[in-house]
Parts: sequence; structure tokens; C-alpha cells
Amino acid sequence: MILTRRLKSASAALAKAGRTEKSRYKPVIGLEVHIQLNTATKLFSRASTSEASPNRRVSPLDMATPGTLPHLNRQSVHRALKMARLMRCTIPEWSRFDRKHYFYADMPAGYQITQNERPIAKCGKFGFYVFDEHLEPYWKEVDIIQLQLEQDSGKTIHLDPHRSLVDYNRAGCALVEVVTTPCFQTSLEAIRFVQHLRLLLIHHNICDGELHKGHMRVDANVSLSFDDVGGVRTEIKNMNSIRTIHTAINYEIERQFEILSAGGTVANETRAADADGRTIEMRDKEEETDYRFMVEPNLPKLFVKKQWVEQAALEISRAGKAKFEELRDSAGFDPRSAVHIAEDPCLSAFIDRCLSHEMQRPLLNPSEILFWMRELKTVMQRSKATYPPQSDFFARQFVQLVLFFREQRLTRLRVLDLLRYYSSSEEVVDDVTTFCDQNQFWRITDPEEIEKAVRNSIAKNSKLAGKVKGAANMKSFNRLRNLIVEDTQKCVELEDVQKEMRKCLGF
Repeated sequence: MILTRRLKSASAALAKAGRTEKSRYKPVIGLEVHIQLNTATKLFSRASTSEASPNRRVSPLDMATPGTLPHLNRQSVHRALKMARLMRCTIPEWSRFDRKHYFYADMPAGYQITQNERPIAKCGKFGFYVFDEHLEPYWKEVDIIQLQLEQDSGKTIHLDPHRSLVDYNRAGCALVEVVTTPCFQTSLEAIRFVQHLRLLLIHHNICDGELHKGHMRVDANVSLSFDDVGGVRTEIKNMNSIRTIHTAINYEIERQFEILSAGGTVANETRAADADGRTIEMRDKEEETDYRFMVEPNLPKLFVKKQWVEQAALEISRAGKAKFEELRDSAGFDPRSAVHIAEDPCLSAFIDRCLSHEMQRPLLNPSEILFWMRELKTVMQRSKATYPPQSDFFARQFVQLVLFFREQRLTRLRVLDLLRYYSSSEEVVDDVTTFCDQNQFWRITDPEEIEKAVRNSIAKNSKLAGKVKGAANMKSFNRLRNLIVEDTQKCVELEDVQKEMRKCLGF
């Protein structure tokens, strides 16, 4: 009741402000991330966690059969301790399990075994970069309240308002719930936190990280404070994609602003996100839910041995940096590019092949690689080929082409043609150096040769040249320039051709 009065008081203060400028409203966002551990069996039973058709991975304990007792999975404890080390948490000497009572069809026992007052880890910090296409990356550290082990519920599939199906394969799977403080100010910060956390968990073999399969599910608590007066919190449940998290939080911020600026009151409620990321009402939370927590009588206290923590730390150390950290900290990629590459296994493998060549590491820089990868993607999209090519031979030629362009030995158009050539066929055997020698593709930089090539082409296309010279017609100028480039087999750079054309044509 005290919580309810405080929320109503905060809401009234915001409503009293009436319509006002948006800048005075400050979003306050906290996350609860439910992470499914990739253990072979469930948290308290020996039922497999492997994929199967509905209700094929269910034990008597998962269905709350009378007389069955829980047995804690050691593998899940180990993975939770690894998470605690990654998130710089304090690990208490002991923790315990509690029963959280609520009735729902996907929880047959009528309660969930979780950790409420004595979690396995608490008081952590997690740092990550916040970035966007037009935003200078900045470092942010999030305070972690606690990490708690708990069992998952089943999966409910709603067919229509009157019919639902439940798949209990997921019931009892091991989860770690990560609870943050309400320290996020934007949806962008929230999704970058989830992205970085996901990549770390995959790298350290803690979670498979496939959001669309429910391996990570995010709840967001969103409110708007007004001139440092706290707002009423709305909870958005069970978001399982980066896009949904981003869109739903933004939608909820806008929804609350519209209510408050019109003098209304935000309801303390739980909402869900639809397919378009809009939040829709699930149930109100006007009064705090009483889950009737009690100590789980069938499980003893979990005493954490020192060697367990040491083993977790050792495995983290042996695994080294995650791919995005390696690309960012060792190879010099910017945070945005590092995460983008790490999220795409094919792209990451291609970059690894490029970086593995001895001649590349001291010579190429990330900006060059990224520029030519964008060019390669454009070339391959036109030919509808699979991007990026996965052969080591192509990666070697790609690196050599980038180097030749930097050394001004090849023109940009010739490099594009060669990228197209090497990416379109697996039967190519000649390396770039041999191929360019055989076909005389090297860039022409001698001013006399360029002048001769331009004058010859102008003489051959005298009618078109006359249009250019007489009217300074840019359309005709560009046509003539392209013809000259083709006559030189794209061995003269466009800028050099244009400069010589203006000299020859007198403008």
C-alpha cells in the first residue's frame, strides 16, 4: 500500500505539470534479462534441454508430479558463477532457493523455484559502448543489482481469445535473471547492453544467445521523471528481439509523454509488445503482487566453494576476449563495426581470414577493410552471389587488391571489376598480381601516357567531343569520360581523365 501511495503521488505531480516541453521529461529505464543457460539438462531434473517436438522433453518433476524432488544441476551453478565473474559481481558464501507462488497454466506446480533474498551473485558492474550510425561511441557502466538462478516456465501459444496450448519442453530449464538498476536513459543504451551481453555469453559458452528461440528474454521497466520527480513505472514483458526492445521502449516513452503532457495519469501496469513494437495492456499492477515467497523446503542452502569460483575465473581467462572485443581492442575496429561483424558468423570468419595473412596486419587499417567490404557487398548484390565469399583464396586476393589500391597500382574501377571477377567464380586460380600482369591492368600514372590516351579517344569520338567543347555539356562530358576510361581498360583514374579532358578541350 505504501508503494501504491508513492506511485500515485509521483503520478499526480507529473499530471499537475500539465503540457510542457518534452526536454523536461527524463526516461528512466531498468532491465530484467532472463538468460537460458545452455546446460544439457534442466535446473532441477534430468530432462534434456535439446530441441524436440512439443512436450517431448518433460520429466515428472517438470509437471509437478507428487512425490518428485528437485536435484540441483551443478552445470547451471558453474555457468551462473562464470556470469557473475564476467559482470564483476560479489559472490556470497551461500545462497538459497525460494518458492514464488503464482497460478498460471505454464507453471504446473503453482510456484516457481527462484532466488529472492539470497541470490547467487549481487552488486555487479557491466561496461559497454553505446553507439549508433551518427553518434560518437561512449562508454557506459551499468550497476547490476543481482543475478538469480531460477527455473523457466513452459511456453504458452495463444490460438485465439478462448484457446491456448502449452509446450512444457522449456519448463524447468535453467535461467539466470540479470536485474539492473534503472540507469538507462534511452532505448539505444538498453539494446547495446543486451547486444554486448549476448555476445559475451555466447563466447564463454554460457548461453546460445538465439533471441528468437527465447534463449534471452527481456523485461523493461519504463517511467518518465519530471524535474527529478519520479514517475509511475510500466513494465514491458517478454521481449525477444533487439528490434522489439528498441521499438517498444521508444513507443512506451512516447505513450507516457502524451498522457502526462495532457494532464493524465500513467497507470502502474504490465504491458506486452505486439509484432510492430507497440505496447499493449496485459494487466494492471495498482497493488503490489503478493507472491507469498517462502524458503524452498526441498533444497538445502547452496554453499559456494572457493575452487568453484576459481575454476569459473580460469575458464573465462582461457577463453580470452570475445570476438567483438578482439576486433575493437586489438584490430582497431570502431565499436559499432566490431559488434556488427561479431554478430554475423560469416562476416566474422571472412575478417579472420583477411587478418590472418602476414602481409595485411602491418599494412591495412580497419577503415580500408570496411570501405572495400561495402564496395564488395554492392558488387555481389548485383550479381546475387553469397556475401562474403568464404574461400581463403578470395580473402587473400581481397587483401592484395586493397593494398594495390592504396599503393596506387590499381584504379578504383579496376579493383571493383577484379572483386566482381574473383567473387563470381570458384574456378579462378591466378592470383591478382599474375592476372594483372597478364592483362596489363596496372594503373597508368605517366602524364604523357594519359594525355595520349585522352587525345586518341577524343579524336575517335570527335562528334561527342564537339558537343562537350561547344556547350560545356556535362552529360556529354561524362559520356565521353566514360568512353575514355573504357578505352584505357579502366587503368586511368577518373580524376586523372577529367583533368586531362579539361586541358584538351579547353575548359
